[in-house]
Amino acid sequence: MIEFVYGSKGSGKTKKMIDMANTALETCEGDVIFLNDRDKYRVKVDTKIRFINMEEFGISGVDQLFGFLNGLVAENYDIKMVFIDNLLRLINAEKPADVCGMVEKIQKINETHEIKFVLSISCAEEEMPECVTNLI
Repeated sequence: MIEFVYGSKGSGKTKKMIDMANTALETCEGDVIFLNDRDKYRVKVDTKIRFINMEEFGISGVDQLFGFLNGLVAENYDIKMVFIDNLLRLINAEKPADVCGMVEKIQKINETHEIKFVLSISCAEEEMPECVTNLI
């Protein structure tokens, strides 16, 4: 399953994602991962959640992020939820439609390993690409 949190810049997407991740600990029967590219949010995410600052690993673009996610899953079969905050920035996307390739790759991981993904995208609802609206 893939879930999306979207809205304009400054609309509270990261706070909502952090709240969702912290709440997920109550019911998730596995490990929760939170990916972001800003270390300042580390203190707001529960310490039981594996917070990963993507800047520390030099991840850039769809293929590198997909490889990184596969590495996480290969190393830890207990991962049940992955939160990816600010997907557009992590893959260096120029427009919301650029996430479609990454969404397709995440769907493959989801189908194979039954991991729930929650992705945040900075854009208005009317700007959401079809690949996302089909999943909402």
